[in-house]
Amino acid sequence: MKKQTNKTSDNRIVYLDSDEITDPIKAVHEFFSHSWLPNHLKMLKRWRNDAAFESEEPKKFSPDYLVYNYELTIKLIEAAWLLKSHKLGRLDFDDKQESDIAKWYIKTERKKLRDYPENLSIREIVKPSSVLKKMFRIYKLDGYKKILNTWLHEALSNSFMEESLSKSEVITVYEQLVKLFEATWLISERIKDGN
Repeated sequence: MKKQTNKTSDNRIVYLDSDEITDPIKAVHEFFSHSWLPNHLKMLKRWRNDAAFESEEPKKFSPDYLVYNYELTIKLIEAAWLLKSHKLGRLDFDDKQESDIAKWYIKTERKKLRDYPENLSIREIVKPSSVLKKMFRIYKLDGYKKILNTWLHEALSNSFMEESLSKSEVITVYEQLVKLFEATWLISERIKDGN
């Protein structure tokens, strides 16, 4: 981790405490201790809409609620940055059997768990940590932080500034965060259950 921090000072960890830096899965568990997966996804969608779309209606979030969720989300992204090279929550299948076994396992797991990912591919459900690795190919840690900082300011603002966010940034970041929430939730559930 020190090499990474020294090489890319912009990608430094700011929101995680020393325990969470040592064991980033704690930040993942904490994220989901605050709310269920569907509630986090609803919050994200509303935040995106408040930040990116002009509307005559008042913004949906109070400033304190928005800042609170912004900080929780940043902590989750920082934890994902530290966990991106780990193979957590992975289901071990033989590649030739992967599809049939994975479909059976997913069907069984879906019945067992309260919530289940709706936006991950079978491959991402089998290897949820691959989502973490993929998301940081699109933007590095500092890229997500800058964009979410803009989302925060836009959602808190009374005026709408269309030029500050490109549609592709909004769509890409939103889609990556949905997958991050679902993948880390799956990792958290599987680690909790000892898989």
